[in-house]
Amino acid sequence: MRELGLRTLHWPKQTDSLVRMADGRLVTMTEARRDPLFDITRSWALPDEPVLPGDETFAAYLTRIGFTPEQLHYVRRSFANATGEDADQFSADATLLEITDTSNGEGDYRIAEGQITPIEHLAQGLDIRLNTRIQRVHWSETGVTVSTDQGEFTADRAIITLPLGVLKAGTVTFEPALPPEKQAAIDGLRMGTSMKLVYVLAESPLPREIAALYSDRNPPMWWTPSFGRESDQIVWTALVSGSWARELLALGEEAALQRAFETFRIEVGRPDLQYVKAMWVNWPEDPFSLGGYSIVPPGAVGLREQLAAPTGNTLYWAGEATALRASASTVHGAYSSGKRAAGEIISAL
Repeated sequence: MRELGLRTLHWPKQTDSLVRMADGRLVTMTEARRDPLFDITRSWALPDEPVLPGDETFAAYLTRIGFTPEQLHYVRRSFANATGEDADQFSADATLLEITDTSNGEGDYRIAEGQITPIEHLAQGLDIRLNTRIQRVHWSETGVTVSTDQGEFTADRAIITLPLGVLKAGTVTFEPALPPEKQAAIDGLRMGTSMKLVYVLAESPLPREIAALYSDRNPPMWWTPSFGRESDQIVWTALVSGSWARELLALGEEAALQRAFETFRIEVGRPDLQYVKAMWVNWPEDPFSLGGYSIVPPGAVGLREQLAAPTGNTLYWAGEATALRASASTVHGAYSSGKRAAGEIISAL
C-alpha cells in the first residue's frame, strides 16, 4: 500500500500481544516466543519431511512429524484461525508452499488510515456503479455483456472478481457455461467459514501497547483497530473461523456477541466489562461473499493458478482466491491480482 502513498504501521515493532499459554499463563508474545513448543507454530522451522503422495491435511501432516496436542491447539488458535478454516480442512502441500513464501516480506502491517482509503484512492475518476447486482455474464470471443438489476453493460473484455463463494453458488450465470477446467477450479477450491465480531468500549481494558490477544477460548484471536488512530473511540475486534465460527453462527448474532465477549472478559480479567455497542460481520451468510477466505483443500494444489488463468481473450480473473501462496486470502493479494489481470489484458492488446 505504500506505493499509493499511504501510511502503514508495523505491528511487531510498535506493539505487543498477549498469549494464553497451554499451562494457563497469560504472557506477552515476546515471552511466548521463548517457549520452543509455541515458537515453532510461529517460525514454522519444520523438518524437511515431504507431504504424503496425493497430499494430506495440514493437521495430519503436523501430527505425522511429531506435533503434540498442545502444539496442534496453538496452530488451531492462531495460524489456522487466521487462514480461515480448521487445519484438518486445508492442504498440507499448499500450506507448506505458503509458509515458505517470503515474497511479502516480514511482519504484519496495517493501513493507518483504514482499508477504505486505498479503495477510494483507486476509484478516483472511475465510473463505479454501487448497489448493482450482477445476474448474468454473456461472453464470447468478440465481447462481454453483463446483465444486472440496473441494466446491461457491454465491453470488449471483463475482469471477474466475484468472490469464490458466489462463483460456487452459481448465483451469477455464465452464458455459455465456463470451460470445464475453469469450473473444476471453482468446484475444487473451498470457501472457509470466517467472521468478525466488533465491539465498541467505553474504556480501554488493556495497556495501550497491547494491540492483540490470543485466547485458548472462542474466539481465539482479538485485536484493537484503535491502535495508532487519533480517536477517543475504543474498538476491539475478534476474528473467528472454522469450527470456532460455526459454533458461534449456530447461536445467532446477539447470543454469539455475548458468548464471545465473555471470553474477552475472562482474558482481560474484567468480569464487569461492558460494551457500548457490537455487531458481527457474518460473511458466510452474506449473499455477496458466502464465506470468508478461500482455502486449498488436500489434492487441490494448482487450482488457484487454474482459476486465475484467462478464459479465451474475453474473461480475466482476479480476487483473493486467484492470488498465490502467502498473498492468497488477503487484501493485498486481491489488489495485486487485479494488477496482474489488468496486465494480462494490456499484453493481449
